[in-house]
Amino acid sequence: MKDIVFTLELYDYSANSRANEYLQKGWQLLHVGSKLINSDDGAYHDTVYVVGANQQQYEEYESELSEDSNLESVIKNLENETY
Repeated sequence: MKDIVFTLELYDYSANSRANEYLQKGWQLLHVGSKLINSDDGAYHDTVYVVGANQQQYEEYESELSEDSNLESVIKNLENETY
């Protein structure tokens, strides 16, 4: 685990499938536990997954985030165009 340079904590409704996606990309599973979530409806526990990436995986992750952000900008621009 010396090569871990970045970690993600996943705990929403899609955390399990997202954690599996990262594991398929070679990320390492560092921890599985529970997290107390406070909401307007009260408190509850979610399963939390912590995954870690090496430098190469982290750079790919950042690139994907940038691509997603660029795509969102294009979609917003298209939605705002009037004909």
